[in-house]
Amino acid sequence: MSEQDKKDVQAVIDTWLRSLDAGDLQGMLDTCDPTCITANEKTPTTVGVAPIRTKYEARIAAADFKSGFTTEHIAIYGDFAVVVGFFTVEMTFKADGKKGGGSGRLLLGYRRHEDGAWKMVVDMDNNA
Repeated sequence: MSEQDKKDVQAVIDTWLRSLDAGDLQGMLDTCDPTCITANEKTPTTVGVAPIRTKYEARIAAADFKSGFTTEHIAIYGDFAVVVGFFTVEMTFKADGKKGGGSGRLLLGYRRHEDGAWKMVVDMDNNA
């Protein structure tokens, strides 16, 4: 487990956050493995990038985001990384300016592809 691997995984997380905050859906999706599994609280488990696109396309259309993530632990197991942390998100709805958001724990899994890029393969959360 190298420190550089940890930095590279953290950089992918940061890219997701920056992309979400900028309303850049494709930037978010570029950080995902095509077979990504999402198991988010109060929603059915999904597989693949298409459900992520559908979920966030509607959210980005409806609101502006300010997101954060505190990494509590990154462990690298060869070409697989496990990340545990705490997320926050603030939303400002475009239609009426109302505020929303949430926070909670997050478990992420990343796989290193043959080209060296780390891509998210698991996203599991629970809201606080």
